[in-house]
Amino acid sequence: MRSVAGWFLVIFGLTGFGVEIDNLRKGTTDNTAVGLVLATIFVLGGGALIRGARRAKLPAELKAAPAVAHLPARSPRDVERTVLTCAKQHGGRVTIAEVAAESDLTFTEAKEVLEQLSRAGACTVDVTDQGAFIYEFSGLMPREPARQALDT
Repeated sequence: MRSVAGWFLVIFGLTGFGVEIDNLRKGTTDNTAVGLVLATIFVLGGGALIRGARRAKLPAELKAAPAVAHLPARSPRDVERTVLTCAKQHGGRVTIAEVAAESDLTFTEAKEVLEQLSRAGACTVDVTDQGAFIYEFSGLMPREPARQALDT
């Protein structure tokens, strides 16, 4: 019922806008400002009734759920572990794009974490001829095979 009343008010308000615009065209502007204000109130009130009626029809779980799902906060330790796992999978050498593509981190987050690890001394940064930054984790690079006897 609220929806029907809301549509009635919206149509009534739009009709009021039409009448006031017609009065402006004819040059009879005695109470145009009042008419426009009333038409606006009718349209907004009708819209609120329509919206309320639609919201009342929603299931309870959708009413209470936020419009945007929030991701759980990640601790800095978890973020570093994600980056180090990615570096280990790539033989100790990664780019920002590789970390972002293979984890749930954004490009900016991956860049910040790699820069922090570089400042902390956990990795070194090499720049390619094309300008790409390659972060090298020497502790995660494959080890050379155990040395055999020098002269057999």
